[in-house]
Amino acid sequence: MKLRSPSVLPWLVLLLPWLMVSCGPTMTDYHGHNVFNPFYLFYLESPKRDQWQMPEQVLDALEVSPGQVVADIGAGGGYFTEKFSRRVGTNGHVYATDVQPVMIRKLTQRVEQRALTNVTVIRGEFDDPRLPDGSCDLAFFSSVYKEISDRAVYLERLRRALKANGRVAILEYRPDADAPGPPKKYRLPEEQVVTELQAAGFRLVERFTFLPREYFLVFALPHDAAR
Repeated sequence: MKLRSPSVLPWLVLLLPWLMVSCGPTMTDYHGHNVFNPFYLFYLESPKRDQWQMPEQVLDALEVSPGQVVADIGAGGGYFTEKFSRRVGTNGHVYATDVQPVMIRKLTQRVEQRALTNVTVIRGEFDDPRLPDGSCDLAFFSSVYKEISDRAVYLERLRRALKANGRVAILEYRPDADAPGPPKKYRLPEEQVVTELQAAGFRLVERFTFLPREYFLVFALPHDAAR
């Protein structure tokens, strides 16, 4: 079965509730961590995702532009990675990270097949994004932040990867959103994310509300933060 086939994907999306019962949950255990189940990668690549994820509006809101360096953290199959790659252009760069080997393979295939020459795939860790110091204008998390276990340690290491004016964008499912997605027991309240980022030395600079299923927060370092 070719999951990318346009004739198959819509049916798989319609069958998602049944698949979640018969084939396992959307979150699974990987080395003691709750992560996205790779079986459902087809759902993240469905054309229907554009309707609720609104990726171009997300990139517009973040003002992603040519020449920027973006870290797509927990990039999965590269849905956002490819869009970032097109936006930042040949003078920009994208670091696409993930912790699961199957996702690394999918990312690498996408980069090679679609000639995304400005993308570097990185095998990250649960406590370390493994990004170059002082390299990134933007670190982007799409339904990934909740999968990081020791977030305080992770955020400290992420800070080192940001440029002085670097930002962190976090999209997560709202706990009250009645839609296919991570089980509600894994979803994080918006207030918790804000509290954790502030404890790590970040300040909330923007909050976007146009996404139907997710909250969308943007953080930056204080202007006087030591580098």
